[in-house]
Amino acid sequence: MNDIQELAIELLNAVKKFFKFKELERLLNIPIPTIWRYIHRAMKPSVERAQEIISTLLREDVISSIMSRVIELDKGIVKIYDAVYNIDVLTIASIDAYLWARSLEPTAVMTVETDGIPLATLVAKRLGTKLVVVKKRKEIGVKHFYEVSFVARDPPEIVTLYLPTDVLAPGSRVLIVDDLIRSGRTTRALIELVEMARSSVVGVYALIGVGDSWIENLKDLVGDRYRVLFRIK
Repeated sequence: MNDIQELAIELLNAVKKFFKFKELERLLNIPIPTIWRYIHRAMKPSVERAQEIISTLLREDVISSIMSRVIELDKGIVKIYDAVYNIDVLTIASIDAYLWARSLEPTAVMTVETDGIPLATLVAKRLGTKLVVVKKRKEIGVKHFYEVSFVARDPPEIVTLYLPTDVLAPGSRVLIVDDLIRSGRTTRALIELVEMARSSVVGVYALIGVGDSWIENLKDLVGDRYRVLFRIK
């Protein structure tokens, strides 16, 4: 459910996996017994308090604390497996994406296989939209595709993306969702596929952004209609 009180309880349950009750009490300025009742659904927060809980738990410092516990950096390599497949992290991100993207009124959520699929699925469910997964190979049984090729940076290789021509109805409003964004090259390719399907991209949401090079690229592509939950500078 997506009403504000239910979202606050769901978010609180996810964040609780990373903080002790004492830490949550200090963070939210709510007594531990009340937090416990919220988490166990013995009572609901008021709408006003629910909004305060959500805004606090989605603050940059709180997200940074959570992500620092699940993302590993090893000699410049970002190991994100424990983030993109962590149910609680995905819950937090999908709530953040829903609250940000709902005003964009998307009719479809698009991602590229493979690691972006879990988050995109949750976001599509919350928004009540179609889920579109772009593949890196042609599916057997599908005759016609839109396809785009680009040069990936890490590792250097030519990547071709395929979208069946009957998946997106003309005029679809597409929200692109991905797990990781480094340069924006994949995002640019996805936007080209959407345009081939005579549809439009209403925004881009990513779980993790690495470095800064993607920022200008996204601004060129979608203006200010992008959001990244956690940045690794």
